[in-house]
Amino acid sequence: MAHRPSETRNTPFQTAFRTTQAAPFPTPYPKQPRIPMHTSALPFFGLIRVSGEDRASFLHGQLSNHIEGLAEGEACYATYNTPKGRVIANMLVFNRGEDLLLLTAADLVEALCKRLRMFVLRAKAVFEPLPGYGAAGRLNEGAPALPAAEPHLSFPFAVSDGLIECTLPHGGILLAGEKDTLPAYDAEAENAWQLHEIRSGYPWISEATKESCVAQMLNQHTIGGVHFKKGCYPGQEIIARAQYRGQVKRGLAVLLGSSLEAAGIAVLQDGAEAGIIINTACTAEGSLSLAVIKHSAAAALLTDADGNPLQQQQLFFDTAEAE
Repeated sequence: MAHRPSETRNTPFQTAFRTTQAAPFPTPYPKQPRIPMHTSALPFFGLIRVSGEDRASFLHGQLSNHIEGLAEGEACYATYNTPKGRVIANMLVFNRGEDLLLLTAADLVEALCKRLRMFVLRAKAVFEPLPGYGAAGRLNEGAPALPAAEPHLSFPFAVSDGLIECTLPHGGILLAGEKDTLPAYDAEAENAWQLHEIRSGYPWISEATKESCVAQMLNQHTIGGVHFKKGCYPGQEIIARAQYRGQVKRGLAVLLGSSLEAAGIAVLQDGAEAGIIINTACTAEGSLSLAVIKHSAAAALLTDADGNPLQQQQLFFDTAEAE
């Protein structure tokens, strides 16, 4: 009688080993596609360095935001105003610990330093224009406009090898530092940055528009450029009264035009002044401008000084205020 071969039984270890060996190698996670970005130097901007042990307290008494409460590594928007509340310059303030940096329109840097120095007196604060410094922007292609839903009175930034990197409330990334460390200039990318700030409601005053508007007309109360609980500063009484008594009769609007407009150009309604262009960028149709217009012109037919139509695309004020 033939003997059947004995059956071989696998031990648990052998079964586990074979199962492990037979399993395929894990599939690697697919690489995430890189999001294309607009990146460019932004020659519109210049920087001022403020040093000295009284730098924060002095600027706290001059600017519209709470500079003394700004911690190292924090930034904020702020305005510098005339005693009548008109904005001479708006800016970003960066607290680097050993000093403060002010980022503002390049064509205002020298005049702003000169004016602020007039009021230093015995305060230990030194203002230095930084001609070798500049700014750049990085913005995801196709990034949607991001108007402020609430004021951001401060927000963080990082410093690496002397270069500031700050994600702004509207989502764009601002770089500031020595010009030779910044990305190269790219006209298309710069225009994309400008369009994004226009659509998001973040205006910038320049030489052509200084002292033309109070802070609320420029949306500063909405984006966080004005701290209404801090002490006195030039123009504070006017700005506070306008806020609490509803005396502001002009606001920010996005206007579409068929031709390229320029900062400081008048916006007209039936040939009469109804506003002013603050910033402009190119579009396929012509231009997109951020303008301050009368509330009463919210639905009116508007033109520039040459009669070219300017169509309201977006308003950054309540249309009920126009009634």
